[in-house]
Amino acid sequence: MGLGRNLALLGGIMTILGTYVFAVYGTLGWVGSGIGFILNISDLFGNADIYALGLSTPVLLYYIYLVLFIIFLASGVLQMLSTRNRAVGFIFSLFPLGVGLMFIFLAYTDFLGIKSYFFTTFFGGEHYGNIFPFLVDLGDLALGSYLLIAGGALGVISVFSDRD
Repeated sequence: MGLGRNLALLGGIMTILGTYVFAVYGTLGWVGSGIGFILNISDLFGNADIYALGLSTPVLLYYIYLVLFIIFLASGVLQMLSTRNRAVGFIFSLFPLGVGLMFIFLAYTDFLGIKSYFFTTFFGGEHYGNIFPFLVDLGDLALGSYLLIAGGALGVISVFSDRD
């Protein structure tokens, strides 16, 4: 296997770990992760008008954000499956890279303004068994956000590397 395929697999694994296994942000007892988003999907779609009004956002834009984040949930697996197709690898590597950068913007700047509340609303959840998802706190963010950025970056780099 070429370097590009290995990097695509490694990037996909890091994205899956950052999305589902490790928390992206949180405190003891309350974390933000992909699992929290999966559990909140029905509520987020069912009460879209209330959430959009609270965030002073048009409902259509709110639905667009929801769909993009649902695609983000599948991006780790699609990165690993992209060992043969560079375009798929590039597109689905941008999702975790973008979400990881958005969490950095959320933690360290107010660049996103009120849109930053989308992330706390979408990804908020609780620990299961007081452990899972694992919260490895690294400053204002947790290990999951850094794994997302690393997985997305490795996926983008794999597109430009040899696949044979």
